[in-house]
Amino acid sequence: MHEIKQFNHSVYSFTLNRLEWVKKDHHYRLRFTWCNHYLLLYIAKGEGFIYINEEKIAVNQEEVYFCKPGDTYALHLTAGIELYAFHFEVAGEPWQRMNTIVRLQAVDPVWSYCNQLHSLSEPDNQLENFRMQIVFQELFYFILSSESGASENRLLEAKKYMDLYYDKTIQIEHLARIAQVSEHYFVDLFTKQYGVSPIQYLHQQRLAEAKRLLIQSDARSRDIAKKIGISDEYYFSRWFKKKAGMSPSAFRSTHKTYIAVSHRDYMGQILALDIIPYAAPLHPKWTPFYYEHYRTEIPVHLSAYKIDQHHQANMEKMKQYRPEIIITNQSDSSQLDHKRHGKSKILRLEEETTWRMQLQEIAAFLKKEDRAAKWLRSFDRKKNNLKMELQSNYSDSFFLFLRKFKQSFYLTSSRSVSELFFEELGMRSAYGQQPVHEQEIQLEEIVEMNPDHIILMICQEQETLYDWKQLQHSMDWMKIKAVNEENVHCIATDPWFEYSAVAHDRMLQIIRDLLIEFCPNDDQ
Repeated sequence: MHEIKQFNHSVYSFTLNRLEWVKKDHHYRLRFTWCNHYLLLYIAKGEGFIYINEEKIAVNQEEVYFCKPGDTYALHLTAGIELYAFHFEVAGEPWQRMNTIVRLQAVDPVWSYCNQLHSLSEPDNQLENFRMQIVFQELFYFILSSESGASENRLLEAKKYMDLYYDKTIQIEHLARIAQVSEHYFVDLFTKQYGVSPIQYLHQQRLAEAKRLLIQSDARSRDIAKKIGISDEYYFSRWFKKKAGMSPSAFRSTHKTYIAVSHRDYMGQILALDIIPYAAPLHPKWTPFYYEHYRTEIPVHLSAYKIDQHHQANMEKMKQYRPEIIITNQSDSSQLDHKRHGKSKILRLEEETTWRMQLQEIAAFLKKEDRAAKWLRSFDRKKNNLKMELQSNYSDSFFLFLRKFKQSFYLTSSRSVSELFFEELGMRSAYGQQPVHEQEIQLEEIVEMNPDHIILMICQEQETLYDWKQLQHSMDWMKIKAVNEENVHCIATDPWFEYSAVAHDRMLQIIRDLLIEFCPNDDQ
């Protein structure tokens, strides 16, 4: 007998590039991080949340989480955590059938694979590296097998049903049937998975749609109530006020003027005037504060990817929606076709002017001068109080603002940092003269400056984070006075690169937290 069997090529091919293992007794935070490669996360111990793009997910030891290139993710975990992060490459397109969350058939095999991979993560030769890649393939096979029969998909189907039919009467009993679990277990499972109960999630969807209709249509309250599944107009008004903090008519009134802003900074100006824009740039990583607090109230989301990466497309989108007022800068305004924007009023701001002058100019244009004056008085009061406290505690201290990206440090001298921290608050710079913004600086130069305090922005991407962990054990780094005295303050880049009223107000609070309140830095 002679048999020849022909096999099809595998549609899956995974190559492990890097493994991160994190074990901490205290809580652990990772700010929104940009995925350069595919990422598999397994959180073996700990509680808390993982954020993937726009999704907030309660972590579960019976699940693994996937991100693909271009996704953003963040972690907020409580005490006693252990996690494995596998950075890998993919040949083929398995993501067409792979979910962000995969419910495991069993936990012990994943534990075993993770421990094996951790022990093999520094292979001495090519053969050991080959063995490590085989174990990673086996881990993936187990996960894919789990994914094919996981009940997690059924929970996601129940959530999708709520997204589609929030305007109908939805019973927990029906959702539990979709998920193929008991009603009580469904509520517990949904709450653990998404951080809110099914009822709270349903209310969130209804509220977001009600806000959209109030802003984008002239529909009456009774019609809007029916469209989101509430039959009683008066109950809708009470319910909306409880959820949104104001009545439907008041909410509509605050949005009656359709204002579009072309840049993140201008959003920070009009929000100080208690005006929420109709269209503005939003992104969970690049504008996290505005995304978290205003995404459901801003109907038209322009792209804020890498701040201005899709700027031209944003200008085209504003043309499509034709807002009543467009706030932009002088260079952008030339791209707006006056024939297509004949009914739009365009405010063109000079980029060289200060944020205060811009705020006052916007306020005059929108007839909000009193609100601007009140806001500035409040800001100056807070700033002057903070300045007195800082001068009494740090009059002899020298500060250095740095940004770390990959293997390099850069002097951070953004307009906001220079004007607020060093000029208005009167803090002393370890660099001496005014540095060029984003000027590269060597570690040896930082050692020579020997600052009392370092305020450090660490780029949240894998290569940078890996180098930062290695650097903290280097002898040169430990020579620095700020390091020895535990005065290295890690902060996010947001809002320090933004130049607006709201950004400056937020910076005052961050400075107070770092230097006056002595809040522990729990972000690294």
